[in-house]
Amino acid sequence: MPTLFALALAFAQQGGDFELLEHMNPKVRLHAAEDAGLLNRTTAVRSLIGRLEDPSEQPDVKAKALESLVSITGRADLKEAPAWKAWWEAEGKTRFPPTAFAPEELLKQISANDDKNLSKVTKAQQDVRSVAITLAVAMFLFIIVMFFFVGHVSSKIKGWRELVNRAEIYIKHSQELTERTDGIAAELDAKKAEVASFLEKLRKEHEEAIARRGDDLGTQLAHDLRMELQTLRQKAERELDQTVTDLKTQIEASARRAASEVRDRLAK
Repeated sequence: MPTLFALALAFAQQGGDFELLEHMNPKVRLHAAEDAGLLNRTTAVRSLIGRLEDPSEQPDVKAKALESLVSITGRADLKEAPAWKAWWEAEGKTRFPPTAFAPEELLKQISANDDKNLSKVTKAQQDVRSVAITLAVAMFLFIIVMFFFVGHVSSKIKGWRELVNRAEIYIKHSQELTERTDGIAAELDAKKAEVASFLEKLRKEHEEAIARRGDDLGTQLAHDLRMELQTLRQKAERELDQTVTDLKTQIEASARRAASEVRDRLAK
């Protein structure tokens, strides 16, 4: 039974490479070519070269087949299908045969190794029993140790819980303090806006008052100047009249003296 299973497994893997790379659906061939490169399937080399040689093959399938060939063989210098075919005939079919093992060789190897596999299985079973016993003893010891340390761990857990509770309280207080701080900051911003608005209003009112006061002072000054000018004009007119009167009097006195002198001279 193990022999038939191994043989079937080997042929199933190899047959899958051939069938998928020869599938009628180009998408299936594309994925098969990609998987061959990703999984390093050396048995698919000949089929990948066949994809390059097929004149009716899709360009994307050929590109993926070439990429997988380079990945598997390491021959990045080969670009065209003839070059790959020549390489296959020269060395490729020896290095990368389409089947990992010939059926006869595979049967011989499996038959030769049946006895060895049986002894290995027996030894593996013994090893599994030993490991199982070791694990059982280890688990028993672990349980005993856990009983000894469970009290200590419980106290530690209790302390951690208290610490977590305190941390939660601190976090809650911090959140409340943050909310209060945000509220105070919002109130301060509102007050700041109110003060700024009040100062602006006060500035405008003072500017209007100053403007009105300036207008009043200008009007009063103009009136005072007019009154002063009128007073000065009246005073100047009075002084001018007085001066004209005095000058007239002097002229009349001078004329009378001159006339008197003239009469005196005529009389002589």
